[in-house]
Parts: sequence; C-alpha cells; structure tokens
Amino acid sequence: MKTSRKIISLLLAVILTVSCFSVSGFAAAEEEYIPSIVIPGIFQSETKYYENGKVAVKMDGTPYEAPFFIDSTIEIVGAALKDAISPIAKLLVSQEDKDEQAALAVGNLLGEVLMEKSRCDENGNFVHDIRATKYNASFAELSAYNQEYILDQIPLQNYIDKAGEENLYFFSYASLGNMKATAQELYDFIQFVKKDSGSDKVNIVPISQGGSVANALLQIYADNGRSVAEDINRIIFVVPALDGSILIGEIYEKGLLDDSYELYNTMLPSLMGEDDLVSYLVNIILRIMPNADVNNILDKAVEILIKDYTRYSTLLWGLCPSGNYPACRDKYLMDEGLEIIREQTDWFYNAQLNSDQNILNAIDAGVEVFDIVDYNIPLYQLVDSYDDVNADGIIQLDSTSMGAYSEGVDKKLPADYVPACNNCSDPQNHDHADPNGIVDACTGLLPETTFYFYNQDHEKTGSNDVIMKLVTELLTDSSFTSVFSYPDRFPQFNVGRNSKGLMKDVAEMKAYDKTNLTPEQVEALDAAIAQAEDALDNTNVDLNEFEAAKAHFYEVRDEILNGDEEPEVDTDNDAYMDFGNLLFTLIEVLSDILYVFFGGKGFVEM
Repeated sequence: MKTSRKIISLLLAVILTVSCFSVSGFAAAEEEYIPSIVIPGIFQSETKYYENGKVAVKMDGTPYEAPFFIDSTIEIVGAALKDAISPIAKLLVSQEDKDEQAALAVGNLLGEVLMEKSRCDENGNFVHDIRATKYNASFAELSAYNQEYILDQIPLQNYIDKAGEENLYFFSYASLGNMKATAQELYDFIQFVKKDSGSDKVNIVPISQGGSVANALLQIYADNGRSVAEDINRIIFVVPALDGSILIGEIYEKGLLDDSYELYNTMLPSLMGEDDLVSYLVNIILRIMPNADVNNILDKAVEILIKDYTRYSTLLWGLCPSGNYPACRDKYLMDEGLEIIREQTDWFYNAQLNSDQNILNAIDAGVEVFDIVDYNIPLYQLVDSYDDVNADGIIQLDSTSMGAYSEGVDKKLPADYVPACNNCSDPQNHDHADPNGIVDACTGLLPETTFYFYNQDHEKTGSNDVIMKLVTELLTDSSFTSVFSYPDRFPQFNVGRNSKGLMKDVAEMKAYDKTNLTPEQVEALDAAIAQAEDALDNTNVDLNEFEAAKAHFYEVRDEILNGDEEPEVDTDNDAYMDFGNLLFTLIEVLSDILYVFFGGKGFVEM
C-alpha cells in the first residue's frame, strides 16, 4: 500500500513538475505570426531586359532600366531626327494639313522609344525577354541588395521588426505583361509560401496595380471552385486599383484632354513638375503649330501608340475601369488576330464586375478584408474629366474605396445630399462621418474596415509612416478588426503626411557625434529630436504639430551642421542661379500671358 502511494505521489510530482515547465514554456513562447505577401504596384518590381540570356546593355555600356528600357540619349535623338523631325518640319513649313503624317511619326517614335522592348504579342506575352526578379524565399533569406530594393519600394521595416524577416514575402511581376498569367503565378506563389513557411494560411497586401492583380486572383479562386479562405487569412488593400484608373480608361476611349487651358498651361507642369522650366517652354513651343494640329497630333499619336503597342498588354488593360472597357474594347480589340487578347480582357472585365461579390464571398468564408484609401488629390491633368472626380492623383476614389462617394476634390457633400446606399452594418450606432465633409464612407463596400487619408498623394503613400504602421498592425494584431478598434491611434479618417525623409534624418542625428558640441547645442538637439519623435509617434496626425516639429528639427540640425561659418560665395554660380530664376520666371509668365491674350491659338493664328 505504502509502495503504491509512493508511486502515485511520485507520478503526481512528475506531472506537476512537467505542468509547471509547460506553463512557463507557454508563457515564454514567442507569438506566432501569419506570413504576409506583398503584391506591389506598377513598376515596383525589379524588371530587366535580356538578350541572349544576359542582361542587355546600351551603347554606353550601362544596363537597360525598367520600366521602359530606354536607349541612351544619343540613340533617342538619332531616332527622333530620322523618324519624327522631318514630317513635323514639313507641317510647319507648309502649314498644310499634314498632321496625319506628323502624328504617325510622333506615335511611332514614342512607341519605339518607350514601348518596343516591353511590347507583347497577340497572346499577351512579351515579345522580348523581359523578366521580373523572383524572390522564391522569405525576406530573411534574400541578399542584402534584394532586401534593400524591396524596402525602398515598400518600407515595411515596422512589420519586419515586429513579425520577423521570415514572415515577409514579396511577389514580383512585370507590370506590362499578362494579367491572367500573373494572377495564376500569384496563386501558385501563395501555395509555395504556405509550404515554405509551414503556415496554413497567408495574408496578402495588394498595392495599387496589385489591387487589379488581386481582382484576377479572386476570380481564379471562383473559377477553380475553391474558397479564398482555404489559403488567405487577411487581405489588406492599399490604394488599390480595384476598378482601374480613369486616366487609362479615358485616354483609351477618348484620347488626351482637348481643353486649351490645360493643354497650354497646366498639363505639362502637372506631369513634369511645376518647377520644371522645360514644361513651360514646351507650352510655348506647342504654339508653333495651330491648335487643331496640336490636338490632332496628340490624339492620333496616342491612338497609334495604343494600337501598335499597349493594347497587347493585358495587365495594362486591367487598369481600364469597367465603365470605360466596353467602348475601349470596341475601339481597339475587335481586329482580326486579337481573339486571345480579347478573351483575356473579357475575362478580367468579368472579374472587375464580380469584384465586390468575390470580396464579400471571401468575407463570408472567414477572410478579413481591410482597405486603405488616399483622397482629395486631383488626377493628373491628362483627360477631360480630371477635375470631375475625387482621387489620389492617379486613381479615382470610387476605385480605391470600393464605391465611396464624393463630389470632387475640396467639394463638401451638399446639405441635401441623399446617399444612394448605406453599407454600414449598424447605422444607428456607427459614425463614419468624414470630418472634412467630403466623402460618404457608407456608400463604400466595407465602411467598417476602410481607412481614409485626407490630402495623401498616391505616389507618396509609401512615404507616409502612419500608413505603413497601420498595415503592420493589421497584419500582426488579430484583435484589430475594424475602424473602431483603435480610434485614438488609427482613426477611420486621418491626414496624409510625408515622413520618410524626416525619419531618416532624425535617425542620423541621434547617432551624431556630440563631443564637439556645446552643452546648449546638445540640449537643443536632444529637444528637437524628442519633439520630432513625438510627432512621428503620433499616428492620429495633427499636421500642424507635425510640420512645426519637422521645421524646428531641421532648423536646429542645420544650425549645428553649418555652425557659424559663412558659406563661400561663388559669384559665378550666384549669377547663374539668378539668371536661371529670372529665365524661369520670364518663361512661366510668358506662357501665362500667351494663354490670357490668345487662348489656344498658334503663332500663325495669332
């Protein structure tokens, strides 16, 4: 009996001991994260042009660079002199209606320079050997070069710091290639990541054009009769082109804008930068030709460019909004020999039409879907309706937000506004009001999980650390389920900011050698750094606070770095800068005066 009790006691002691170790083991265990796949935007994948199995180089010995693999300047100038200058010169000399030949020359030149090496065939596949760099491993296993490239495109260092390098994967693709093949490759990549990581599911982060690819991916699941929830845990859309961009749709359907004010005043500065002298100079040079000839040349050149080159890229067709597609299809895809292209673009058009339902089906199956939207930045002034919609500079709000309504940039919803629908699950208790009064979030498909950033430019999304922090939290915190989860840290409506440079400069100054500084300088620098870090840490953005902290930091930094030394005066350079500023001002003013007095007339018409 005593022996039995001893044995039982011993067993209980062993069990208790093991239990203690097990409990402490669970307490000390690291949190496990679901691996995440980034699906980048247009031209964010490293892509190279190959000849004879090797990366091709230009005449000057440097490799061709994506996205367009443009030749050296001397080669471009030679092609321009040979193919375009002569027809345009004849038009200018004779002033006869030779715009057809000029448009043909311009269109062919643009196609040869910009699109030839990325051209696709009648099957939607690249004619030349174009390859996106593939990363068939986690971020942790990539070379330092590849890691740096990826983080330069999508700065998710916060995610890496929290979830670990082994949980980040990057899906790359050539942005002008084949949509269906790319989506199928993504489908296969998801299976690879599951196997490589040992995880049952993955998260995906479609960004910009990646949103179009995600549309195609969801349609592949539907075509295969598989639930998205078998593979995917969360989808975090970031400024996604879920219904394309009006810039592509209207250029394909109607050509470039015809309004003379935009054509002669704002289009080129909008594209090239308002501080670019050349943009205003070209505004003036355009007047050498009659206005009608300029419009005809531009429209016909674009038409030639599309017919001979871009209509074969089904990934580019993925950026055509569903509302524009039928007319664009009739215009460019009905020629004999385009049956395969048309079949593929029709398939994607169907995916666009099914997008909302495919997303809702995924949610019903257990996938959590979030959306991050930039708004209140006008579209580039390339198409007639650029000022009719709210946008982020590249993609209209309706596309990125899955249907949120706005009357336009800086246009408040009218007092008598009546929403067409309300997708809020609990309208009596939920508040989705835009504090700026511009967007009706409830007409969007997912009001509870869509975040908005006011005055945030599409192309600067990656430079907004708050957006990157929001993505990180959504990927790593399973309790973050809606816009109401952390309203103090991540409100549904936030403010755009560009913080990438400030973060880098603050880090540099924190590591700065202070041994030669006075105590007052050390104190001032530490205070400026602390103020900047506080502003950066505030993810519920107060833009005035942020800009004040930023300005103060740079004032202190510059004072310390430059000291009391007077910069050397280079009189020649100063004179050059003064002349350059004067020349810029004169040309800008001349461009404006010409429009004020003569509208869209050419010099001869004047």
